[in-house]
Amino acid sequence: ASGLFGAGDVLVDYSVTLTSDSWEANLTPEFDLAGGALTFDDAYIKYSLDMLSVTMKPLGIRKKLWDIRGASDTKIRLPDNPGIDVEVPIAPLTLDLVVNNQAVDDEAKFNYAVGAEYGADSITVEAIYGTSGVKTYIWYGSYYGAKVTYAADPLTIEGQYGSFNPEAAGLKDGSGYFGKFAYAMGEGLGTFTLKYTMADKALNGAGIPTAKDWSKIYGEYSHPLTDAVDLILDVSNITPGTGADSYTEYEAVISVSL
Repeated sequence: ASGLFGAGDVLVDYSVTLTSDSWEANLTPEFDLAGGALTFDDAYIKYSLDMLSVTMKPLGIRKKLWDIRGASDTKIRLPDNPGIDVEVPIAPLTLDLVVNNQAVDDEAKFNYAVGAEYGADSITVEAIYGTSGVKTYIWYGSYYGAKVTYAADPLTIEGQYGSFNPEAAGLKDGSGYFGKFAYAMGEGLGTFTLKYTMADKALNGAGIPTAKDWSKIYGEYSHPLTDAVDLILDVSNITPGTGADSYTEYEAVISVSL
């Protein structure tokens, strides 16, 4: 074998949802056909009213700063702990609050994030603020950001800005950007997508500045071969931020939906 291709695990996911009046419960298991252990991707209990919904997630809940990230590929977010999500839809505005906590030295440390989304016609505007009180967590401190999306077939344009403000002494505030352009070329012709992500030196190092800014330019063409099979071709150019030269990655994927 050349080493360019390898066999991976075959994973099967399925979702079980039960509903009764204002209540909804979900369990999403995953198992490996090769005989691996059964795991659970998600589970929740949700209670909904006309102007309010509360979702309890015992396996963990987090709220991330969308697609803002650096070289570590760890997106800025709350630590993943059991918690609740409270959502208040007041069309065209939606407000939500995510709260979770974890024990640190026999003391409960709380993490929370608040978000707002406003949609009108083809434009959606979002804002977020989050903070973590866990000192050992990589994103200990606070973050905030804004996101604007324009979506009108066949075109989608998206822009994001985010900032991380570390709480630990000696660390630096950092910020980053994300942009996306997607164009659907018509029935049977596929979709072209272009993305650009940038993190400054401080965000790239989670408060510890790296040698240079980190950036990634990503291009993708997705072509439907059949109703259930897609061919995806993509290329990425990455500037790692360490002072090393930029490099390029290529990938070809056959995606099958069953």
